Order: sequence, then structure tokens, then C-alpha cells
Amino acid sequence: MKRNLLLIAATALVFAGCAEESLLDKTVNEAANKPIGFDAFANKATKAMTNNKSDLNFFYDAFKVSGWKYTDGWKVVFNKETNEYFDNDTQGDYVYATAPAKPSDEWASAANLATTPAWYYEDVRYWDKFATKYQFGAFAPITAAANVAITYNNSADDCTITMASSESKFTVESTNLMATPSTTLAYTGFTTDFMTAVAHTNGSSPVTLTFTHELAKFDIKLALNSSVKTSQPVVVNEIKLHNLNGSSYYDSSKETGVANFLTGWNTPTGEVTVYEVNGPGNATNGYQLNLDIDDQTDGDQNYDGYYVFESLMIPQTIQEATNESQLDELDEACIYVKYSIGSEEFVGYYALANMFIDPNSGDTSFDLAGGNEYILTITVGPAPIYFTPTVTPWVENEQNYDIQ
Repeated sequence: MKRNLLLIAATALVFAGCAEESLLDKTVNEAANKPIGFDAFANKATKAMTNNKSDLNFFYDAFKVSGWKYTDGWKVVFNKETNEYFDNDTQGDYVYATAPAKPSDEWASAANLATTPAWYYEDVRYWDKFATKYQFGAFAPITAAANVAITYNNSADDCTITMASSESKFTVESTNLMATPSTTLAYTGFTTDFMTAVAHTNGSSPVTLTFTHELAKFDIKLALNSSVKTSQPVVVNEIKLHNLNGSSYYDSSKETGVANFLTGWNTPTGEVTVYEVNGPGNATNGYQLNLDIDDQTDGDQNYDGYYVFESLMIPQTIQEATNESQLDELDEACIYVKYSIGSEEFVGYYALANMFIDPNSGDTSFDLAGGNEYILTITVGPAPIYFTPTVTPWVENEQNYDIQ
């Protein structure tokens, strides 16, 4: 009998506690017991301005997210869960490959989400009204998952995202991403365009994830020097971006602010992988031969103003070259260009840092920072060789000689 009374008393206390909690948290946790959903955007400062796209699905159709809720300690809600963008109820390669076969099968209880274009994941998670805070970390592309770790940081109330490890550094692709020259940049289709996002909330859908580009991007355009007036073909034979660091480690906790996406990358001395990027891209020999940039002959492609080079790179500091005439023998980051006018060939090395350093600043180095895009226009064509002939005056040397 006493046992039954104790059970009844305990049950009454539980119901009393629930009633009190629902009154106190009605406004704070209005999204409680609703599905956790995501909106994903790419940082507008680095978006493709030509078409005004900022949604992540313009770049990638999937991302991975980790997340934690805090009740009596941090508890895992997502562990690198794949989110995929669906613009109809059946499209998708990564999520709902098996039953349930489409978002509406799982999300039908979410009024405006079941068939609306949005980001979906399997096994829906719901907001916990007893959790006081949530934190999320995400990254794209999902192919980087093996080298990416996301951990919660209790003291900083934030997530830490790391890329690669001491055993396996992250290596950027040493390739020109542009298959053929174009008047517009590609932006999409990158397999190493590493993006990250973090978010904090006390329970409200959708969770807004604003992704930032952690790598730097470098583009090259061509232009023909206006002083070149010739019917001969002007041909760019080779362009190389070389002596750059190609691998590193990334740690989001080392970032010092939105304006400086350089400090998160850490490349210990002696572990640098130096690589070259050849361009424009060609599967046979690494660069495109006979890239005519003149427009003198019928059928020639005029590449004046075209982007011919688009490459992602590890954020890094590059040093000023003090003697550019010896760059072919030094180790500075350089642009190498080989071109010809008619039958004559020209080769040049140009210091990358020197091109971007303000000569009046006193700086001796330049930061290629993550999230920034650097565009370099190479103007091809030296001053013509010309001759000014003169004739020296005759020197008179008269002699008289009598023959006897």
C-alpha cells in the first residue's frame, strides 16, 4: 500500500513539473518537438557575382553537418550527417537511396517541407525543449569527409572544424580547373572548394548555415598589347603558376576574424609540398599549345579578355622577389609564361608577390587569403625590335704619287 502511494506521489510530481515547464518555456522553445531543418548559403562576399547566386546548392548539392545539444552536458545530435538539396520529391544521389525513398515519406508532418525545394536528411531529428543551446558545424564537399573532423568546444561555446591530420595533410589539386578558356568563371564543379559553416541556436528551424570558402582562388586572363600590330600569329604556348605550397592543415579555431582567412591554415616548416599548376588545361600535356590570342587570320580564336586559368590554392604568404631577372633560378612563387610572335619565342618569369604588393606600402610579402579571388591579366607582347640605320661620312684620305 505504501508502495502504491509513493508511485502516485512521484507521478503527480512529474506531471506538475511538465505543466510548469510548458508555461515557462512556451515562447523560448516554440519550435520544440518540430523537425530540425537547415538553410545553407555561400558567403555573399565570395559568390559568383555574374549570376547573383549565393545558395550553397549553386556550388554543391550536398553537405555534411555535425551538431550537439546541451542538456546536462553536450550530446550528439548529428555526426557528419549528409544533407542533400531536393528540388522535387524524388531527386537525389546521397540521401533516401533506400526506403524511405523520398523526403515526403519522412517529412510529411512538417507542413511546408514535405515537397518544397530544400535540404533534407534521413532519420529526422527534433528540437529538444529541455536543451538550452545547440551548436552546429558543417562542411562541403562531402568527399572531404574522411579528412574532416568537427568537435564541440564547451568553453568557447563553438564548434571547431579541422581538415586533415598529422598523418594526412590536405592537398589541393594542382590543376587548372578551366577545361577551355571562357569569358566567365566556372565557380561550380570544384572537387576541393573546401567550405565551412558554424551556427548556434536555442532551437529554431531552419538553422542558417553560411558557408565560407576556406581556400583562395587564382584566375588569369590574357590581353594583347596594343603596340603589337602584326599579321603574324601571336601564340601563348604555356602558362605555369609554380613554387606554391600545395598542402597544409586547417583548424577553424585558429581563425582570427572574418577579414583574415589565412591563420586557420598551418603548414609546419619542412612539410611544404611545392607544386605547379599548368594552364590552360589539356589532358595530353598539361597545357594548351597554340593558344592564339590575335585576331588577324580567319578562323583564329581571339582570347583577348578570356579567362584561361582558374585554380584553387592553399592560403599562404608569398615573399617579394628582390631580383626578378633571376627568378628562373630562385624559389619564389612565380608566373611562368612562354609565347611566340611569328617564329620568335619569348619566355618570362614574373614574381607573384611583386604583382600584388603596393610599391608604396613598404611590404615585402603578400597574403593569398582564403575566401578571396585574385584575378591577374597578362598582357602579351614586347616592344617591337626596330632599327635606325645611319651611314657614317666618308673619311677623305687623299694621297698624291708621281710615277717616274
